[in-house]
Amino acid sequence: DQYLLNEQLQYSIPEGLDDDLVFALKKELINSWVENEIIYQSALNEGFSLGSKEQYLINSYKKSLLIQIYLNQKLDRDYAISQKDINEYYREHKREFIRNTDEVHIIHLFTEQSDRAIFSEIAETGDLMQIIRKYYFNEKSTKELPNGDLGYIAANRLPEIIMRMLTRQKTGSVSQPIKTNDGYHFIQLIDWQKEGTQKGIEQVKNEITRRLQADRRNTELERFLEGLKQKAQIQTYLSKIK
Repeated sequence: DQYLLNEQLQYSIPEGLDDDLVFALKKELINSWVENEIIYQSALNEGFSLGSKEQYLINSYKKSLLIQIYLNQKLDRDYAISQKDINEYYREHKREFIRNTDEVHIIHLFTEQSDRAIFSEIAETGDLMQIIRKYYFNEKSTKELPNGDLGYIAANRLPEIIMRMLTRQKTGSVSQPIKTNDGYHFIQLIDWQKEGTQKGIEQVKNEITRRLQADRRNTELERFLEGLKQKAQIQTYLSKIK
């Protein structure tokens, strides 16, 4: 007598997936829900129940969810950070933005098929982004194999086969097709920065913005919480916890 509604099923579906993947994921979630429900009902029929500790943990989780909803309504979530703020923070915290490993700025293109015409055009133009935009490779991009300008990334994150190619490339050049089990990779090396060098402000601008926004939210939260405390009656019995 239990039902899983489509609305409830949708809670677990990430946005941006294609229809076939959504359908496959829904089937998997339904099967999992059925199995869990069978086990849950069997546990109830055999007299199992939650103890005081488990009930406390459930109530704590419910409280934390409601607190988050409440604070999201009461606190500003869009803190405007000026370029001046970013510049000052960068100047005062420069030592925090030293590279602890080699970083490479690359443009990446992956294709499953070998296409001589496109491969020849890549070699002729020497501009990987132009090819990516022209043939919509950016729309075929995935989180695991992103196509486009990847910015600066840690060199040790890249597969060894790509790193071997990069060590032989000149700045600005596009690699030969790198064949793997999945298909073909092209890499354009834009820049290579060594461990111990200073990251530029543009590279860390988003990180600084997030830090400043978090600081301002925490400051606002402290003020808000202090105001609530002044209105509340609070008693603690510290002798009881010895």
